[in-house]
Amino acid sequence: MARGRYSPNFDGSLLIFHPDDVPNMVSHPDRHRLSGCCGPAGQDGPNLVCTGCGAEVATKEADCWTDNLVAVITSAVMEQL
Repeated sequence: MARGRYSPNFDGSLLIFHPDDVPNMVSHPDRHRLSGCCGPAGQDGPNLVCTGCGAEVATKEADCWTDNLVAVITSAVMEQL
């Protein structure tokens, strides 16, 4: 995903962003969610949490065989508003 842009997935349950465009998220405390060889592959469930409340809010894909993106879970973010 290009910086400064976003796109919904096919059913609107996720919003796709460039990793540099999603502030206030940190890696999940469960290291099993961060598997990958060069970065998180995003195959083990949400791997980013909100820095404010700790809620699971997104999945980052940044491994050598995946796209470089963050998929924000729309329902998780809307619950926090």
